[in-house]
Amino acid sequence: MSRLIVYLLLMAIGTSALSSCNRDNGVNTDGVSLAGSWFFVKADSSSTDDVQRRLLSGGSVAGCERVVLPHSQDMASLSYDSIAGVDDAVGGNCYYYRKFVVPDEMSGKRTSLFFEGVVHHCDVWINGTKSMVHYGNTPFMVDFKPVLGENAIVVKVDPDGAICSDVWLISKDSLSITNDYERLGQFGGVSVSARYEDGHGMFAIRAMVRNSYSEVRKARLSYRILDHNGKEMGHGRLSRTIGAGMSDVYDDSIVVEGVTPWDIENPWLYTLVANLECDGEVVDTKKITFGFRDISISEEAFTLNGRDRRLHGVRLRSGYPLVGVAVGGNANWRDAYKIKRGGFDLVIPSGYMVTEEFLSACDHYGILVAETNEDSYSNTRRNHPCIVPASLGNVNLSVYGCEVAADITGSEQELLAQSQGLSAMYNDIVPRYWSGTVCTMFDEETSNGVMSANRMPKFAYYFSQSQREIDAEELRAFADPVCVIASYWIPGQSKGVRIYSNCHQVELFVDGVSVGRRSPEMSPSSVNLPHPSFYFDVNCTKPGTLKAFGYDKDDTPIAECVVSTPGEPVRLRIVFDESGTHIGANDIMMVHCYVLDGNGNTVVTCDDSVEFDVTGTAQMLTPSIVKCEAGVATAIIRTGMSANDFAISAKCRGMYTVADR
Repeated sequence: MSRLIVYLLLMAIGTSALSSCNRDNGVNTDGVSLAGSWFFVKADSSSTDDVQRRLLSGGSVAGCERVVLPHSQDMASLSYDSIAGVDDAVGGNCYYYRKFVVPDEMSGKRTSLFFEGVVHHCDVWINGTKSMVHYGNTPFMVDFKPVLGENAIVVKVDPDGAICSDVWLISKDSLSITNDYERLGQFGGVSVSARYEDGHGMFAIRAMVRNSYSEVRKARLSYRILDHNGKEMGHGRLSRTIGAGMSDVYDDSIVVEGVTPWDIENPWLYTLVANLECDGEVVDTKKITFGFRDISISEEAFTLNGRDRRLHGVRLRSGYPLVGVAVGGNANWRDAYKIKRGGFDLVIPSGYMVTEEFLSACDHYGILVAETNEDSYSNTRRNHPCIVPASLGNVNLSVYGCEVAADITGSEQELLAQSQGLSAMYNDIVPRYWSGTVCTMFDEETSNGVMSANRMPKFAYYFSQSQREIDAEELRAFADPVCVIASYWIPGQSKGVRIYSNCHQVELFVDGVSVGRRSPEMSPSSVNLPHPSFYFDVNCTKPGTLKAFGYDKDDTPIAECVVSTPGEPVRLRIVFDESGTHIGANDIMMVHCYVLDGNGNTVVTCDDSVEFDVTGTAQMLTPSIVKCEAGVATAIIRTGMSANDFAISAKCRGMYTVADR
């Protein structure tokens, strides 16, 4: 089956099977996804008016390609009828277009389109009528009156713009709780305040209810607070009479006994279930995941739940290479997992506003996110316990940067220089500033990330990981023993062996022979670190194997690591980068192909190209031929309507492998 036929089949499935989804956090979309089967076209300055006129009248436009949301112009095109040179359009605009049918169960209700994210400025037409002009990258809603049969959406974006997140078709009763981004005045949706104080929770709720009926309605808002087992911890009930075409705010507060606070070490979450009732029937429901916590910032300390904390964080700009910010929810969860696994507890967003999915992942993993957006859109985002304002009063949440560059394809010594430079700056910052440190998470224009743009860890990542304390009782996630050998053990290149570990002592073996057990290396450049590294003065003169054991204070081995000199390439191995999150439908993810020697070691010296091919309903978003970085080639794919109905193959130097899903 050709790639074109497979792609058209995927689009047909995406058109006919509108998927239903009910988010339990953040944006709360009770509706159907319109992610599948859009047309996308670029227009230069001379053809913009004609393209817009044709699309609004339902006519055909040459040069259109079919795309699936989320989408960006960086993504590789599978266009089957594009005009040569259309990618060179200058000075015009880009357009998205699709048709859809409103399901029968939505008829007679207030109908809206919810856009999770459009990059920069956009204009939206529904059924030929201009319905919205929106600026910025924040989500927004558009009400419209559907027509019988097919409805049509046209979205115009800037020359470098994109619909980088999902679009939802939502229907509500004319009496309903507003969407978080459906602002009436300066507020919309449901906002919660959940403060932890002396073993109990101080909970407050504010909800905006809209009455679009032509008659007065009496509405009751009832809510319950549930723990992770569904046990009710508290409840409340409020009644209002709302005039025709009017809205009203419901405010209430209660004390909740026996709560556990949300913390970076123990991110304990609760669920708010709010029901809006009229004439004895539930007409709308909202679910929000939140946590009780107490945060304060002073000139002397950052305090979380009564404890002073020193934060180690990352500067993050969301997005994948060649894809940009158009990545779905699962990709955001994978990045959050890598951040927490790397020993970091704080994210400083850079560039685009982080998505609701990313905030939900940070809620779950226990990662603080500094919120710099002070406008009214921040109100409902702060339902997320992970959100910490960049300032409280006149005191800023200050972090101090640690930026040292090293390309993932660089030499072992370059990568060691980066990790040791990061270590030295951490050591220098810790005694002077209370707030914390921050480095770049993923390579962007420069190579100063602790991971490459393709999410491959550098030695600096393992250094950061080793600074987290071990949880001996294994009650805290990501608090495992760490023992990583920062060496490739290559003859003539590997001089000295540095090991990053949070263990009490480390013993190193060279070709099965112990060269001693060491305590952490203490020096002026490491004295302030929670866990200085371990150093062994041994050089690689011939191919061999290093093995390290990490011991606790009772001399029990609790971690180990093995590194062998890489040999000649013999085989390939494909790994799907799941990072704690399952592969879903319409999921954008990285697939790594490792070049291995006969003993299963990654051949880090290999910089050959790997040719990928995808069969089934998945789609390649990167070019099919990818050059290895330190022995690993990375392809980015999008799954189809089924998460498992595809296979990906790789070949290099006569080696071949395939992985099925």
